[in-house]
Amino acid sequence: MKKYDERNTLFSRIGLQKGSKDYKEYYKNNPDTKKADDSVRNVHFRDRIRKSQQFKDLFLPITANNKLLVSSVFHTARNFKVNEVRQEIPQGFEKNLKEITKHYGATDVGIAKLTEDNYYSHFGGVSEHVGIDNYGKKVTPRYKTAIVFTMKMDLDYINRAPHYEELMTTENEYLKLAFTGARLEMYLKSLGYKAQSMNGEYYEAPLVPMAHDAGLGQIGMCNHIVTKEYGNRVRLGAVLTTMELAYDSPIDYGLREFCSKCALCMMNCPSRSITHKTRVVNGRIMYKFNDTSCFEQWTKMGTDCGVCIQACPLTQGVDLEKLEKMKDHPELMDEIMEEHFEKHGRRKYIKTDLPIVTIKDEE
Repeated sequence: MKKYDERNTLFSRIGLQKGSKDYKEYYKNNPDTKKADDSVRNVHFRDRIRKSQQFKDLFLPITANNKLLVSSVFHTARNFKVNEVRQEIPQGFEKNLKEITKHYGATDVGIAKLTEDNYYSHFGGVSEHVGIDNYGKKVTPRYKTAIVFTMKMDLDYINRAPHYEELMTTENEYLKLAFTGARLEMYLKSLGYKAQSMNGEYYEAPLVPMAHDAGLGQIGMCNHIVTKEYGNRVRLGAVLTTMELAYDSPIDYGLREFCSKCALCMMNCPSRSITHKTRVVNGRIMYKFNDTSCFEQWTKMGTDCGVCIQACPLTQGVDLEKLEKMKDHPELMDEIMEEHFEKHGRRKYIKTDLPIVTIKDEE
């Protein structure tokens, strides 16, 4: 089974400096994305937001310092020593750990068993904001367990996608994930177990496959984890640890069939980056996706878009009783779609700004 390689991810690719040794080596082996990647290289999408200068001066600083905070909590947890006295873990302790993780702020929690195939083969150098230069270094699998958790994003903010409110809730949840992960990492170390949090700026393994394995949801046409209660309106975090626990299993509530009927994320995608074509990646069904055209759209909007999240019926909320029973029952899927269209149409979109970013003079 071919391992994931973080160097193939978009932010690793476009982070390469044109003409550098790493740049030349990567595109010698992977020439297909070079032209598209070069078109968005060194572009800071937040600078492209289509708002007045007053709006930018007043509201862009809301999230501007998030990465400094992420770095601070990341290193606080990373430098926290593992207790030399290891606590014996009683049977069923995974239930306690899930509740502790929720106490720290998570929306939902699952536990996955890690194998070498879960890990990236190499780091992609995307951790500069936490002061780590690791491009091209091999990832050493050190942990047996992944405690994977979600953080739901605010629906009022998401329903204003692709405007600035969407970016605000995205970055807010990433910050919360970093704090939750750091607290959990330090807790596990206090019990005598090694641990490492994944926080949006540092990854040893891709999170969507782990969330799938931990039973938090299924992989949708958008290639996000789609949960039953919040759809793909969640961000993911994880803490890897040497603690061994009872593991959760992947779930199947019929999402693949539902996505083939729905496809609203694909139809609403402004860059047409989403496709209905499936692909199998390390035994998991995912979808073909153009990550460069997606990011190019970010550079046009000045936000990370979020329309595919907003468009998902499960994001807006559906009848959970019908959802639980819809697998192998296409008539229930049809009912869920009909109810969604009656309430929200093709896409739930609110154009007016939220009060938090409304300037009285511009009303």
